[in-house]
Amino acid sequence: MLTTSQPNGGVPGPCGPHTPHVDRSFPAENAAPGMKRTSPTCSSVQEMTVTRLCVDDPPTVSGGRVRPVPIGIRRLSGLAGIALLGAGLAPYGTVAAAVQCDRTIVANVVVFDQPTVFNRLGAQNPNWIMYALRNDVVNRNTGLPEAAGGVLRPGQVMLRPDLRTRPLVLRAAAEDCLVVNFQNLLSNVANPRNAIQDGLFNDDQVADRMAGFHPQGVELVGSIGSDASFVGKNANSLVRPGQSTSYVFYAPHEGAYPVTSYGATVGSEGNAGNHGLGMFAMLNVQPKGARMYRGQLTEEEMRLATVGTTPSDCLPSQTPGLDCTAGGQPIIDYEARYPNIQPWISEGRAGLPIINMLDSNVLYVHSDINAIVAGPNADGSFPNDTYPLESVGKRVPSLPNRLEPFREFSSIFHDEQTNAQVWPRWYLDPVLSFTLHGVPDAFMINYGSGGIGSEIIANRVHAGPMHDCTNCAYEEFFLASQTVGDPAMLVNFPANSGIEQCDPNDIVNTCFRDTVNLANGPIPGNFALFPADPANVHHAYTGDHVKIRNIHAGAFEQHIFHLHNHQWLFNPNDDNSNYIDAQEIMPGSGHTYELVNGGSGNRNKTVGDAIFHCHFYPHFAQGMWYHIRNHDVFEGGTVLAVSNADDPQSPTTGFHNTRFALRSGQPAPGSRALPDG
Repeated sequence: MLTTSQPNGGVPGPCGPHTPHVDRSFPAENAAPGMKRTSPTCSSVQEMTVTRLCVDDPPTVSGGRVRPVPIGIRRLSGLAGIALLGAGLAPYGTVAAAVQCDRTIVANVVVFDQPTVFNRLGAQNPNWIMYALRNDVVNRNTGLPEAAGGVLRPGQVMLRPDLRTRPLVLRAAAEDCLVVNFQNLLSNVANPRNAIQDGLFNDDQVADRMAGFHPQGVELVGSIGSDASFVGKNANSLVRPGQSTSYVFYAPHEGAYPVTSYGATVGSEGNAGNHGLGMFAMLNVQPKGARMYRGQLTEEEMRLATVGTTPSDCLPSQTPGLDCTAGGQPIIDYEARYPNIQPWISEGRAGLPIINMLDSNVLYVHSDINAIVAGPNADGSFPNDTYPLESVGKRVPSLPNRLEPFREFSSIFHDEQTNAQVWPRWYLDPVLSFTLHGVPDAFMINYGSGGIGSEIIANRVHAGPMHDCTNCAYEEFFLASQTVGDPAMLVNFPANSGIEQCDPNDIVNTCFRDTVNLANGPIPGNFALFPADPANVHHAYTGDHVKIRNIHAGAFEQHIFHLHNHQWLFNPNDDNSNYIDAQEIMPGSGHTYELVNGGSGNRNKTVGDAIFHCHFYPHFAQGMWYHIRNHDVFEGGTVLAVSNADDPQSPTTGFHNTRFALRSGQPAPGSRALPDG
């Protein structure tokens, strides 16, 4: 039985101790999935009423390459197998209509300034803004998270070094309550980290530093104080730098919902406040009773969570893979926790779940863009009454079994982004600025971009992965990973390193690191960063049940989400619904695409990359594209150099020993990197 223990007491009040006490010795069998969660933390709205803004009380906080989490089996009783894969308004301070919370989830969230790079060529913004879980933030000076003694103050924090900058994605199940303990850690003054180098200067942050956390499409619990706004005669529920508050929301039904801040709603790019600088997040609401797990791990993390492998069921006369299963699939403990030793102690991870996004089914500890979502039943399935057709014993035949777990991809489209281009002097040139106007890195998905303009220039000055492509002309090569590398991949030395001021009017003297041979070959010692999520590539296995949650967090343009080689139904609850592979999205909208015809890989079980992008040409030419990589064999993950493993192919021992060393994706000598199998 897959077990998720409940907290042993501890009620998170909106202005009291925000984090419930977690008793790790609480008997797991007393909180089996599938039991009715009569949580003591949110049984009625009276317990959740917000009576004041907690501006004086900071929240209490508890203390290679991508590998998709595969199909596995947890060896516990009863589990046969699981695919791991406007609000109601009320006068401020009064109680709204009663809400019965199936479960209460707590997320400690901060917003802060975070310099960000968007691709391996070097597009960047030194004054980006992002939301993150509090436990994923460290002190800029000491490098320590709060759990290890780091002090978090406005303007003095940064994302932990081993996490890629991605939009915050929170998840809840339908009929859950979500308590967001929020603190504003923005610098007191806008644009605090401008680069001195010309062309990298960016002062697009608006002057107003008020902030809040406002998810659309959910309901407020308790009062208008959870609206995170300052509108009309309502009291101000935004907070200034250094201040904290709590917001409480009720998630009525499944869907994908944008999260914005009403602290600064005008100015900057597109007159949309700080939207053009990353200040947004996403809330994904799952079917009722769902459990959320991470969908991609490092090799080390998968090894920590693996407790064995499945045996072969082949007879001597049978062919493995054709007549029988050869075995060797990992048996995964989905509730495994990080060791309570170094370096996980100093990283603030010790004792926390590795795969489960919630600690003890309550406190958020992971906010990955990719997830595996399982049902409340012991085998990970959802009950029949989860969907309308299934509740009467029917189903849409083109869909995978919707009652089984599914893989979830979060895809946030955002436009009119402000950043320093890879080759700023080319884009600022009085002549070329017109030529390059429609092809900069300006349209993004999940804080990553792959604009054609900088890729073509990189080819011409012999930099980056495309440096030696002699037949790369224009548009025919820029959407292919074999030519330009995986989209929006981040590396420790961007391709423009040392030649940021490459001048189209003085190419010989400014555009080459090797000025003798006029070359910019591969940079020695260069490697991918953030091995759990290095690029704009979602990973799945052929046949996976997949739901794509897509929101538009931009503020100006319309977009069309278009996925190659796959389709979904306009209404997955209607057998007569139209098949579509494109969906118009507008600012503030959210959609879910549930893949049909066998799920990932489609009817033909196609292996390889399926691109999705905005179907407006200038938009994907400015970087708005992504891949879904369909695998047909188990990917064990790249053994990394920092892991000091005993075997670069099949390690049994060896883990990183330096805090946040898993920032590096450099393979160990003799290891194999994706996608070579």
